[in-house]
Amino acid sequence: MTRRTAWGTYVYIIRVLRHRLTDGTYAPGARLPSEAALCAEFKVVRSTVRRALSALQAEGLITVRAGIGRFAHDPDAQPRTRTEHIAANLRHQIETGRFQAGYALPSEKQLAQRHGVSRSTARAALIALETAGLATCVHGKGRYVSQDVPGRALHARGRPPASP
Repeated sequence: MTRRTAWGTYVYIIRVLRHRLTDGTYAPGARLPSEAALCAEFKVVRSTVRRALSALQAEGLITVRAGIGRFAHDPDAQPRTRTEHIAANLRHQIETGRFQAGYALPSEKQLAQRHGVSRSTARAALIALETAGLATCVHGKGRYVSQDVPGRALHARGRPPASP
């Protein structure tokens, strides 16, 4: 019998692991439990755990060392991936108010051209913003800054309001 995982369970795993990463349960540079251990803990299939870990990696909260494992991000460690760089740039623009709630984020194609990366790299950066709760995907329309980002005002046309 094949185990099935409820739809959206990976988001719950992301929240739990993000909390552990930010509250110090996993110190910077600390090795995270293996995929198998996380599967057992959350009672999910490996693909669900991998999806959650990929999102955390795209957010820049964890790093992968090939053949060794996954580690809590160490801010002193460099360099960052292009995905992390793009996501951090967009996050900064949201947090500083350049992109207001409801603002249409650049498309995958625009980001890929602007940063000289593949569309999948740009997509991973946008997905990182979604999993962080900063962006919302409207299928067929694009990605927008989430309405519930603290301190952000909605602007109907998807552009930042004019400066006073």
